[in-house]
Amino acid sequence: MTFATRSLFDEGWLAPFTPDVTAAAAEAAIAAAELGLDRALAGLRAELAVLAAGGEARWIGPLLRAETEEFPQAGKAAWAAVEHTMRAIAFKRRELMPHFPGLLDRVEAVHEEASALCGEARWSLLAARALADPGGPSSPIQGHGTRYVKSDRYDARALAALPPDERVRADRTLKRLGGNPVPPELDLRSLPGYEGRLWTMKAGGRNRFILRLDRDRRGPVYVVEDVALAA
Repeated sequence: MTFATRSLFDEGWLAPFTPDVTAAAAEAAIAAAELGLDRALAGLRAELAVLAAGGEARWIGPLLRAETEEFPQAGKAAWAAVEHTMRAIAFKRRELMPHFPGLLDRVEAVHEEASALCGEARWSLLAARALADPGGPSSPIQGHGTRYVKSDRYDARALAALPPDERVRADRTLKRLGGNPVPPELDLRSLPGYEGRLWTMKAGGRNRFILRLDRDRRGPVYVVEDVALAA
């Protein structure tokens, strides 16, 4: 499975739009293109469900690239292709103009949903990794109110997930976890679907931490396993 070569839009769907296309043929071509987009999205959704269920962490990086780069870029390219056809044909054939805005909207919506689905699958794999490969403390326990420590897996995961400035911001945000009570703006809460097993907390910007709750002889301690762009 590769995301780099995946396309949800086929420019061949625009081939019927010749200068002499009839209104009926144009309407049929638009309907076929919208159906093709819906089928491609359904196929991606099914493929991502299988991938997420497989729990293989090697897909975390490709999913992030698909979510933040490949599908947004593909959406812009598909939108531009439709707009070019609209300008080349419909601007000369004004009766065809009403057929195109809906397709442009659908192109945009489908690619946005594809990015969101990749984010959901990525977070499923992040959670699976945190549970399957938890780390031990990487330093003495921190915090005078709420106790926490970075996992010895954290630094490598953060390095792969975030640029340097965002890692610095995450470290600064994490230091605020040691208060009692935890500042409400950190939004520390159970990770949906993993209640009682994993927690999540803001890490600055659009990023969030993944934590698990451990216990030592002094009581509970949050172990910070990961940080990543929120889905």
